[in-house]
Amino acid sequence: MTLRQHITICFLCFAFFTNAEARSFFSRFAEGWAKFFMSCDTTYITPQKYNITIQSELSYWHDYYNIRSSETGKRMVIESEPSMVLGGYVFYSILGFGLSWNLNDIGKPNGQTNGTSIRKGFSLHTARLFAEVFTYSSGKTARITHLSDFDFKDRDRSFSGLDSKVFGVHAFYIFNNRKFSWPAAFGENAVQRKSCGSWTLGFQYNKQDITLNDKELPDYLVNKVDQSLLFRKVNYSDYSISVGYAFNWVIGRNLLLAIAAQPSIGYRRSNIEGSDFSHNILNNVSTDLTTRASFFWNNTHLFSGLILELHTYSYRQNTFGLTNTYGTLKFVLGFNCWRKH
Repeated sequence: MTLRQHITICFLCFAFFTNAEARSFFSRFAEGWAKFFMSCDTTYITPQKYNITIQSELSYWHDYYNIRSSETGKRMVIESEPSMVLGGYVFYSILGFGLSWNLNDIGKPNGQTNGTSIRKGFSLHTARLFAEVFTYSSGKTARITHLSDFDFKDRDRSFSGLDSKVFGVHAFYIFNNRKFSWPAAFGENAVQRKSCGSWTLGFQYNKQDITLNDKELPDYLVNKVDQSLLFRKVNYSDYSISVGYAFNWVIGRNLLLAIAAQPSIGYRRSNIEGSDFSHNILNNVSTDLTTRASFFWNNTHLFSGLILELHTYSYRQNTFGLTNTYGTLKFVLGFNCWRKH
C-alpha cells in the first residue's frame, strides 16, 4: 500500500469519527451497552458513583489435600501452612486487576518459600455478568496431618514435597440483576439497599497441576505410607457448568451480609503419573463446589469488610482419589474516587 493510500484511509477515518452522526452513533452504542450491563432498580441498589476503585486486601490462605486409595481404604491428609497474603485490586469502571504477595515468603531463599509469592487476578464486575481470570501456586511448606493407622503424637509433621499450580477462568450470569447486586457483595462497587437473592448460571475452566515428591517424606514415614497413596503428578483440566444461588441480606444502613453457593458439573480430562505406572489418562464427569460469604460496610465512597471463599476440586479414578480444597479469608479496605458525571 502506497503512502498516498495510507493518508487517504487516515483522512477518511478522521472524517468519520469527527462526524456528528458518527459520534451520536457511538454515544448511543455506549449508552445502550452501559444500560444493558449496569442498569438496576435504584430502590434496591445504589450503583457505582465513581470511575476508580482502589482496595487493599490482607488475606489468610489455606489448602487441604485429601488422598484416598480405593484398593486398601487408606487415607492421607496434607495441609499447607496457612499463609498471610497482602495485596489489592484497582478497578477502572467494571474492569479490575489484582496483585498480592505472600508475607510468609519474605526473606526466605528459593526452595524454602511456600510457592505463593505472587498471585494475579483480572476481573469484570457488572450487574448482569461477573468474570475473573486468576493464577496462583501453593503447597511446598505443608504438614501431614493424618495417615491411616499411624499416630503422629510428638512427631514432626513437616512436608516440603507438595507443589500445586492453578489457573482458572470463571464467568456467570446473574438473572435477577436489576434487584440483586453481585458487585455489592463481592465487588465493592455498588450498595444493596433492600434484601434480595438471585439464581446464577456460569461456566468454569480450571487447570491444576499437583506434584508430590515422596523423597521429601520424613524418615519415620518412608515405610509407613501405603504406596497406593503416593503419586508423582496429577494434572487435570476441568470444563464445567454451574447453577447456583446467592442472597444479599441488608442488616442495616450500608451493612450487608451475603452468601453464595455454586455447585458445578462438567467434563474433566485427568492425567496421573504414579510410582508404579507411567501415565493414566481419564476422561470423566467432574463435580465441584464454590462457596462465598461476605460481610460489608459501604457508604459508596469508603468500604470495608470480610470475604470468605472456598473452592473444592475432586479427582477420582478406579483406585485413587484426590480432593483439593483451598480457602481464603480476606479483610478488605478501600475507597472510590473520580466521581462520575
